[in-house]
Amino acid sequence: MKPMDDDIHSRQRTGWKVLASNSAFFSKLGFTYDPPRFDANGELIRFYDTERMLRYHREMFARGVKLHSSLLFSGWIGDGKFDYAETDRVLSAIASLGPGVRYLPRVKFNAPLDWGKNHPEELCVYFDGPRDREGIRNLAGGLRQDILGYDGDGYYAINYRDDRPNRNGLIANQSFSSEVWRRDAVDALIRLIRHVQATPWHDMIIGWHIAYGNCGETALWGGFNQPVMRTGDFGISHRKAFFDWGMKCYGSLKKMRETWLLPELTRENIEPPPPSLRQGGTRNAEEFFRTSPSAQICIDYDRFLCEKDAESLEILCRAAKTADDRPAGGFYGYYLTLPRAAYAGHCAYDRVLNSPWIDFLCAPAGYYRRGVGEPGGEQVCAQSITRRKLFLDELDLRTHLAQENPRAANWPETRYLLWREFARCLMYDNNFWWMDLGGGWFDSPEIAAEIGKLEKLARRLRKRSVPHFPAQVLILSSDEAFLYHRPSFDLHRDLMQETPAELQLCAVTIDHYRTSDLNSLPLDRYRLVIILNSFEPDSDAAAILTKGVAAETPILWMYASGRVHGDDPSGLPLKAFMPPPEFGIKFGNLPERRFLSEEHEYPMFGIDVSDSEDITVLARYSDGTPAAAECRRNGRLTLRVAVPLLSKFEFREILRRAGIQPYREGFAACYGNDRFHGIFEDGGSSFEFYEKLPGNQSRHLV
Repeated sequence: MKPMDDDIHSRQRTGWKVLASNSAFFSKLGFTYDPPRFDANGELIRFYDTERMLRYHREMFARGVKLHSSLLFSGWIGDGKFDYAETDRVLSAIASLGPGVRYLPRVKFNAPLDWGKNHPEELCVYFDGPRDREGIRNLAGGLRQDILGYDGDGYYAINYRDDRPNRNGLIANQSFSSEVWRRDAVDALIRLIRHVQATPWHDMIIGWHIAYGNCGETALWGGFNQPVMRTGDFGISHRKAFFDWGMKCYGSLKKMRETWLLPELTRENIEPPPPSLRQGGTRNAEEFFRTSPSAQICIDYDRFLCEKDAESLEILCRAAKTADDRPAGGFYGYYLTLPRAAYAGHCAYDRVLNSPWIDFLCAPAGYYRRGVGEPGGEQVCAQSITRRKLFLDELDLRTHLAQENPRAANWPETRYLLWREFARCLMYDNNFWWMDLGGGWFDSPEIAAEIGKLEKLARRLRKRSVPHFPAQVLILSSDEAFLYHRPSFDLHRDLMQETPAELQLCAVTIDHYRTSDLNSLPLDRYRLVIILNSFEPDSDAAAILTKGVAAETPILWMYASGRVHGDDPSGLPLKAFMPPPEFGIKFGNLPERRFLSEEHEYPMFGIDVSDSEDITVLARYSDGTPAAAECRRNGRLTLRVAVPLLSKFEFREILRRAGIQPYREGFAACYGNDRFHGIFEDGGSSFEFYEKLPGNQSRHLV
C-alpha cells in the first residue's frame, strides 16, 4: 500500500470511525435492474418510489440514525457507455435528509448485457453451455443467459412483474477471473468516483461498498441455494485462467498432468471437473471427502474459484481506495449458510482478511432459525472477521409490517427480534444496518420509538472500552474444509446450522472462531471447545488445542472432524454406519429420537469401541452402534459426537458433563459481555436485557 498524506489518513480514519461506531439504515432507494435493463421507453428499470423511501430514511434520521446506505447506480449502462442521471437522483435524495448525514453507497459492477455480446469469451458458461466464442455470443443477451444467477420468474421486487423469465440458463454474466471485466469494472468505478467528486455530495460519502456477482454479494453465478443447481465456470478465458493457475501451483505441465490424472492436458483442451465429480449426495466416504487421487482436481478448482473471487474484490477495493481514499469493502464469507460456499468463491478468508485494501466485510444475518423464539445467527464467522476488519451485519428482520415472509406476527414479536439482533451484534462487536428491503418494515410509531431507544443505548455502550466477556463455550469451524468434501445440503444443515443453533439455545454464551485463528486465541478461558468441521489435511488444530486449552476443559469433535485425512486426534475411532430407512438415536436417559435416512444423505459414522475399555458411550443408534462417546487421554476429557443430529436437550447433557452451569434452567439464547446481557426465551417472544454498570451492577432495561 502506498504511503498516504495526512489528509488521506484523516479521511480514512474518519470513514473507519463512522462505520465502526454508527448503526446504519438501508432501504430500496436506488434499486435498479442488475445488470441494467431498460423499458420500452429506454428508461432504466427501477424498483423504488423516491418519496416513499425518503420518508423511511427521514424517520430513521430523526431517531438518531445518521449513517444511511442504499444502492447507488454505477452509471455503467453499456460497453463503454455511462450515464449518471440515476446516480445523481439517489445522491440528491440522501443529501436532502439534512446536515450531518453520512452515506455508504453499495455499487454493483456486473457487466452490462451488450458487454457480453462484445466479449463472449469473458462470460461465465455453465456445464451444459457452449464452449466456442460464437456459440456463447449467440446466447448473450437472450433468454438462455442467466443474468441474475438464479432460476425464477425474473427479477424479484415487490409490486413488480418482470417481463423476462430467468430460467434454463446456459451462460451467465462475467467470469470472476476475467481480466477484461476487471479492467472495465475498475474503469467504471473510477469514472463514478470522479463524477461524484465533482458534485456537492462527495463529502457525505464515508466509504464504498463494492458489489458484483449473484445478488451483488460476490458469489459466483448459480452459487446460492436454489432448487435448480447451475455449475460453472466453463467459459473460454476462465478455462485458460485455471490452466495458468495450475501451472503456477505445480510448476510444470508434467506435474499438473500427473496430479490431475489428465495425461493429454493442454491450455486449449482444459475443462474444469464436471458436476458429477464435484457434487451430488453420496454415502461413500472416499467420494464425499475427496480422499482419492481423482478428486485433487476438484479440490484445486474450488480453491481457484475462491482465490479469483477474493482477488476480484481486492482489485476493486484497491481501485476505490486509491481513487478516493475512503474505506472499501464488500459482501464475503458465507460458509455458515452456503453448502456450496467453495463453488460460490467464499472460502478464501485469509486472502481477504490479510488484504490491506479491504477495510470491511458485510453479510446478511443468518436466514436459518431466525424467527421469534429462535437464536438467530450469522452467515459468516463474524468474530473471526472482527479480529482484523470491520464487520457490518445486515439485519434483514422482516417485521410484522413486511408484505412478504414476515418473521413476526405482531409488535411484541417484532420487538423481540429487534432486541435479539441488537444484542447478538453488540456481543460480537459487529456493527449493523437496519434493513428495509420491502418498504415500510419499520413504518410504525412503536418500531420507530424502539429503534430510537436502541440507538441511544448503542451510543452509550459503544463509548465504553472494547468488550470483554469470556464466553463459556468456543465453537471452531473451518472455511477451508469446504474444499475437502462434496457439497451436501443435508450435512450442511445438520452440522453447520442446526448444531450451532441448538447449542445457542442452551442458555450459555458462545464464541465462534475459525480454526485458522487458533494460534492467537486465548484458549485457556473456555470451559468447552467444540470443533465442527476440521476436514482439511495437515491440520495442526489438535496440537494447538492440547497446548492452549486448560487441562480441565473438554474438547468435543463433531461428526468426522479431525480424522478424515489423517490420524484421529480424539482417541475415539470412527467406523462406517449404514442407516436403515428409519433409524433412532438415544442419548443417555433421554427419549430416543427418530430420523429418516433419506433426509440425511451423507456418510454416517459410529464409534468403534471394540479395542478400548476406557471409552464411555453416551449415545447409541437403534441397532446399538455407539453414536457419541467420551474418553480420557493424558488427563483430558475428549468427546466425539459422530452424528450431527443432537438436540438442545442432548447438548445440555454434554454441557453438564463439562461442568458448565447455564444462565437459567430453561432454554434460551444468551448474548452478552461486560457491557450488557440479553436472555431470549426459546420458543416465545419474552426476553430480558440488562445493562452492566461500573462496579459489576446491572440495570434491568427490558
